[in-house]
Amino acid sequence: MKKFFYPSSIAVFGVADSLGNLAKNIVSNCLEMEFKGEIFPVGRNPGSVNGQNIITEPDALPVGIDLAVILIPAAYVAETLDICGRKGISHAIISTAGFREYSGKESRFEKDMLAVVKRHKIRLIGPNCIGVICTNSGLCTPFNPLRPKRFKKGPISLVTQSGGLTVQAAHLYSEEHLGFSKVISIGNKLDLNEIDYLEYLMGDEDTEQIHLHLESIEDGRKLTDLARNAGKPIVVFKSNVSDISSEIAKSHTAALSNNNRIVTGAFRQAGIVRVKSIREMVLCAKSLQLPPLAGDRLAVISLSGGFSVILGDACEEYGFECPSLPRELLDKIESFRRGGVIRMSNPMDFGDVHSIEGLAFAVEHCLKLDHIDGIVLALFYDPGIAKLLGQGSDNTQQLLNFLDETMNACNKPIALSFLSERQYIEAYKKISPFPVFNDPVESVQALRKNRNYWKRR
Repeated sequence: MKKFFYPSSIAVFGVADSLGNLAKNIVSNCLEMEFKGEIFPVGRNPGSVNGQNIITEPDALPVGIDLAVILIPAAYVAETLDICGRKGISHAIISTAGFREYSGKESRFEKDMLAVVKRHKIRLIGPNCIGVICTNSGLCTPFNPLRPKRFKKGPISLVTQSGGLTVQAAHLYSEEHLGFSKVISIGNKLDLNEIDYLEYLMGDEDTEQIHLHLESIEDGRKLTDLARNAGKPIVVFKSNVSDISSEIAKSHTAALSNNNRIVTGAFRQAGIVRVKSIREMVLCAKSLQLPPLAGDRLAVISLSGGFSVILGDACEEYGFECPSLPRELLDKIESFRRGGVIRMSNPMDFGDVHSIEGLAFAVEHCLKLDHIDGIVLALFYDPGIAKLLGQGSDNTQQLLNFLDETMNACNKPIALSFLSERQYIEAYKKISPFPVFNDPVESVQALRKNRNYWKRR
């Protein structure tokens, strides 16, 4: 499996020096992502792409290339794979569509392709996929134009049946400053399926979380057995759960739907986190980077009274308690107030406290309480107010570092969000040593995901 992600050389079939050619984008994406291996563009007509001459005689390819990426008409895929086999290429990504997802059954093209694959012992991703993006090797095989330099390295790997979801997830995980190690578009799964990728990623040292988007599940028992014994969180977005979507899925990736209630129950028993959207996958990715939430008792601190009320509602909605805090601790926290007009409780309205020291004191001492399992923290930031208070970016970075150190020392999560303009929230995501959530209620949702995962484990 490793050659699919860390090949020393690749051959791209279907390249042409023309404006509308898609295969040449594979070459461009790999080069822009700084793939270090050799790239051999192969096509029918002479020309060049990115300063490299197109090879028009496949027999001229050197022996022992690690990976072939094939984007040519379905009728010629078997012939091309035969060339690969004779050249010692043992791994191939078939981006070409037009197989059983189109006809509804095994076609002659598919039979020929599988016969060649069996004869030469070639392993396949696809067909009908866009392949692999691996931030650690620079391999980037999607055939649509991308800006892969914007992709961020991180500890998450995603396996998906949708090419479009592959690209969106790569951008979204990067924009949220989570990053990813590998994103794999698996298409029709004629050879390798989600079980093969799951087994590989469970042993992959660059992967700490495994996310799956599946339209169909080939071997549910094997999937749940693997998940039950996994040392890494497994998050699954199972689509194709309605009568309407099942017809689309058949023509998309030849996927057959599975019984939704059975899937839900099996996932719960196996400790798999099930989500309903890509954004919920991102939410899980953030929540599972926090320390385990060992119980349902939270301290809530907000620099807005209104959001204290909203967060109280959210905690109850998602099954959390906000237990009373010791009076002597609240008295000490109240000593940091300026106007003395707000009485502290839990949830805690910090609107009358304009002191980083007071905030740090409250967080540290609340987190150390035996009957508090985690903190929801919603901070307000406005550069104008911060300037008047003599606070700057250095103070913010120090506070973030303090929160990170305190959270890890207590081994309890702090779900942090900012009540601020989007530009500042994005800036905090970039500098924070731990996840920043997009809004306060999202941070409570994230803690529910965290709690459910660890409770089932």
